[in-house]
Amino acid sequence: MNTKQRILSDKKPANRVIALFITIIVAFLFIPKGWTQKLIVSNSNIALAGNHISNKRMGNKKNERPNIIWITTEGLPIKVLSCYGGTLMKTPNIDRIANEGMLFNNSFCTNALCAPSRATLLTGKYSHLNGMRSNPGETTEGITRSTFDPTQETFAQILTNNGYKTGIVGKWHLVDKDGKMANPGLAGFDYFVFKNGAGGPYYNEKGYFENPILGSKTIEEKDYPGYVTDNITSLAIKGIKEMKDGPFMMAIQFFSDHRPFDPPHKYEHIFDSAHFPEPATFWDDYKTRSAAALEAHQRIQDMMDFNPPKNLTPRQRREWSYQQLMRHFLATLKAQDDNIGRLLDFLDQSGLAENTIVVFTGDHGFFLGEHGWFDKRFMYEEALKVPWMIRYPGVVKPHSKSDAWVVNIDNAPTILDMARIKIPVDMQGRSLVPLFKGNIPKDWRTSMYYHYYEFAPPHWAMPAYGIRTERYKLIYYYTINEWELFDLQKDPDEMDNLFIKQGMEVKPGYERVLQDLLSELAKLRGQYKDTTGNPVKFWPKSSYN
Repeated sequence: MNTKQRILSDKKPANRVIALFITIIVAFLFIPKGWTQKLIVSNSNIALAGNHISNKRMGNKKNERPNIIWITTEGLPIKVLSCYGGTLMKTPNIDRIANEGMLFNNSFCTNALCAPSRATLLTGKYSHLNGMRSNPGETTEGITRSTFDPTQETFAQILTNNGYKTGIVGKWHLVDKDGKMANPGLAGFDYFVFKNGAGGPYYNEKGYFENPILGSKTIEEKDYPGYVTDNITSLAIKGIKEMKDGPFMMAIQFFSDHRPFDPPHKYEHIFDSAHFPEPATFWDDYKTRSAAALEAHQRIQDMMDFNPPKNLTPRQRREWSYQQLMRHFLATLKAQDDNIGRLLDFLDQSGLAENTIVVFTGDHGFFLGEHGWFDKRFMYEEALKVPWMIRYPGVVKPHSKSDAWVVNIDNAPTILDMARIKIPVDMQGRSLVPLFKGNIPKDWRTSMYYHYYEFAPPHWAMPAYGIRTERYKLIYYYTINEWELFDLQKDPDEMDNLFIKQGMEVKPGYERVLQDLLSELAKLRGQYKDTTGNPVKFWPKSSYN
């Protein structure tokens, strides 16, 4: 090799480096953005490939993934929120989320009970798949039949595996196979503080459980004096400060409004002089309904929460207890609204608001005197419908509203999609992100499936599954083989069950409606892989002797 050849040979490594450098620059300048993003992702631990949201749609100039705050309220019927048109009280801070984002007019839960609904929100799956069919405790089977495996797939685990820091504060209410509280650390939460139990008393400083440091799965019991709603908010803010280098997701799970409906001391008497009108269905006699409605133990006059006077008649006790329920319920809700204001103010003052999504929803609705009831469980509208709103700066237009049907199985897929993470195929819900621009996809759901399981004291509400469409609702109480059918257009209060002749026929003109609903109900049970409860089968009059 001559001198010239040796010089050229020595320059080849340098030339290759220069050529590679030029190639990379050209790629980033001229190759479409989505391609380069996937190129980067393939060499990282952040699985963004297959995203549903592009950077352009995110509206984030810094190309940062958004922080997410997921608020779940307890037993909140939409009629008490002023952003849903409620006139009973003002909820300015909850309204602020709706006014600065999108409010969903048609949002539903799949099982109107605390623990089952919260498990569904976390997993994106129905109760028969996530394990929490009922609340913890004994049922008629005499065992704790509902358990939550914290190692199963949750959106918190997926966020953590994709670079997010995650936290949860407040109500947890999920038990493992040993009947003990499931470990939130195993469910994917880096920071957790949960309060034992389902509800109050709200000034009990005992029963808080937390991990000592971020990322620990150790559970330690702590005391936190003060009002539980205030404590939950303070502890959530503390966790956000620990995770603010993010991106982070903080789940805030309120206890209120859950019995015993204890407002903070400052609000104990703010509604004492108010008289609340009784709902139109307050004196329901359940004449056309199934035995389930007649036999359930959740009538207002049976509430002992407020120590009713001993000398009242049953009618007087119902009237008296209703006024007490409304005064306590709304005063407790006011404390929650205050704390949501604290949270939103903190986001503003800390500079986090611009890149933080706020999701507000509920585990289930609640009867506030409708049908003479308190509590939830039934598939009637007051328990079935839940509030749902999303504030997403730069993406969701303020004051937006959507009439699309959303169900609590949609929560987990939506959070993952907003975080730009691929949604697992076995999650049963759909991301709401396509709705954010005001459009409803042509293949969006027009019916929803519901299944309630728990049959236990003190309420003895019978198991049921059913289907709701825009106009009709069909409910099957399968343990007693009784049906209810409502025409919501003509009967929005669900007083007139269209089954007649002891449930063996439907009123004339609804025969085809029933057949269509039965077919759709069977289809949804198959779609969601629900084989629990009896199969869909209506026995007409001709099948009886």
